Amino acid sequence: MFLNTLAGRSYNDLMQYPVFPWILADYDSDELNLNDPATFRDLSKPMGAQTIDRLKQFEKRYLEWEDPTGETPPYHYGTHYSSAMIVASYLLRLEPFTQIFLRLQGGHFDLADRLFHSIKDNWLSASKNNMADVKELIPEFFYLPDFLVNSNKFELGKKQSGVALNHVVLPKWAKDDAIEFIRVHRMALESDYVSAHLNEWIDLIFGYKQQGMPAVESMNVFHHLFYEGAVNIDEIDDPLRRNAIIGFINNFGQIPKQLFKKPHPVKKINSQFLYSLNSSNLVPISNNTNQQLQESLPNNESNKMQPLIFIHYLNSLKLNLQPIKELRSQIGQILSLDKGLIVAEQNKFLMPPSYQRYIAWGFSDESIKIGYIDYEKSQLTFENIQDGAIFCCCSPDSKVIIIVLDINNISF
Repeated sequence: MFLNTLAGRSYNDLMQYPVFPWILADYDSDELNLNDPATFRDLSKPMGAQTIDRLKQFEKRYLEWEDPTGETPPYHYGTHYSSAMIVASYLLRLEPFTQIFLRLQGGHFDLADRLFHSIKDNWLSASKNNMADVKELIPEFFYLPDFLVNSNKFELGKKQSGVALNHVVLPKWAKDDAIEFIRVHRMALESDYVSAHLNEWIDLIFGYKQQGMPAVESMNVFHHLFYEGAVNIDEIDDPLRRNAIIGFINNFGQIPKQLFKKPHPVKKINSQFLYSLNSSNLVPISNNTNQQLQESLPNNESNKMQPLIFIHYLNSLKLNLQPIKELRSQIGQILSLDKGLIVAEQNKFLMPPSYQRYIAWGFSDESIKIGYIDYEKSQLTFENIQDGAIFCCCSPDSKVIIIVLDINNISF
C-alpha cells in the first residue's frame, strides 16, 4: 500500500486504484500447502507470462509488430492489469461500485459469462486462457470478504450453462466461506515464499523492469499510452484525437509511477523461526503451577511515563543523574548484560541468546508479534495460532516460545 501511494495510486480514483498481485496458483486443493512453491504464482513474471503457450503469442505480437504511422512502438499487451472497469467488476456486488459498474456498462449488467463469478475462473482467464486479460488483484482480496457475497441480492443473470450468478465461487480451501478465503489469502500473502519473492513483482510493477530493455526482456511491455508521460495531451491540436487518447487512457488503465531504477531488495525473514511457531506443538502442563503463574503476572495499572534508573555502587546507593531509558508503559523485563542494560515494556519478552528481538502479546486480535528491541515497528506478526487470549509468554531460545493461554486450564 505504501508503494501504491508513492506511485500515485489511490482509493479515490478507480483509474489509478491500488494494485495488488495474484499470489496463488492453487485453487483446487482442499487445503493450501504454503511450504510448496507450486502453490504460488510466479511473481518474477507478469500475468501474461505465467504460461508458455500464451507467452509465445504475446512475444510473437511484439516481434512482428508494424505500425505504418510510426506512432505506436511494439508492445506485448494491449490491455492493462488495472483499470476502472477491472476494479468495478471485482466490486460489482458491493455498493457504490454496483452503480459505478452499471454506469460504465451503459446502465445494465454485462453478460453473465463475462461477470466476475469465480476466483479460480478469474485466475485461469488472467493467467492462461484469455489473450485480452492480464489483470492483477486489488487490496480488497486480502481484507474485505463483503465484496465476495451478493448480500444485496442483485439479479446478475445466468451463464450459458444455465448457472445463475450469485455469490463469488470460492476455492475449495476457503470452505465456502468468504471470511475464511480472506484469512487464508492474507496468510498466503504473508508467507515465507511470497516474502522472499514479492520484490520480483515490485520490480515489474513499480521498479526497474517496468520500462526500457529490462521490461522487454521480462515480457512486460504494455501499449505506450499506458505509461506516464508517453504523450503530451496539451500539444495535440486535433480535439477528436485528443479525446480519443484521453478515453483510451481512462478506459484501459495506467502504469504506476516508476519508483525504482534498480532491483528491489528481498525482505529479510527468519524462516527457521517462522515455522517453529506451530500451534500443533502446544502441549498441556500441570495445573499445580497455576498459583505460581498467577503470582507472577504483572498488574494492569497504567503508567504514562516511567523513568528507568540504573543503580550502581550498591553499597553507596549512588544514582545516575539521567535515566537510562524512558518507557511509556509498565516495565516487563530488565536484563543486565556485559554490553549494557536492556529493558522491555510489559507484554514483551526478550529472546535469548542475543536479546535483540522481543516477543510481544496482549493485542486485541490475539496475535503474537516479533520485533527488534531498537525499533518500534514489529518485524513479523502471527495470527490464529492459538485459541484465546495470551496471559504470559517467554522464550528459552531463538526457536521456541512458551505461551500461557488460560489460567484455569493452562496450556503450552
